[in-house]
Amino acid sequence: MNERKDASVKKMAELLRQGATMLAEACPQCGSPLLKVGEDIYCAMCDRRIVYADADEDIESQAVRELIPKLRETLLTKLDTLNDVIERETDAEALTKLANLMVLLLQALHRLETMEK
Repeated sequence: MNERKDASVKKMAELLRQGATMLAEACPQCGSPLLKVGEDIYCAMCDRRIVYADADEDIESQAVRELIPKLRETLLTKLDTLNDVIERETDAEALTKLANLMVLLLQALHRLETMEK
């Protein structure tokens, strides 16, 4: 058994000892048995939560909702980095480009925050 599969089997066993329930369904990605951990469905092999949806649109919107916090953090990191660059920049043309980039990042951040609600 390869190391990854061995580790996932050990993780699966540990989750079962902690009260998880093995389901009859298999992971759509890897085919491994799925576990119900609390209210979540989980694949130990892929090391990820599984989300069921009624339609493709639901799947896409759920995926986007789950990605929003990571995107928000990335945008904030980029804005922080951009702020440092702007503080050191003295060229007016470069400052204009940087300011435009900052506005775009802030608009994207605002849109993400309105999507979360």
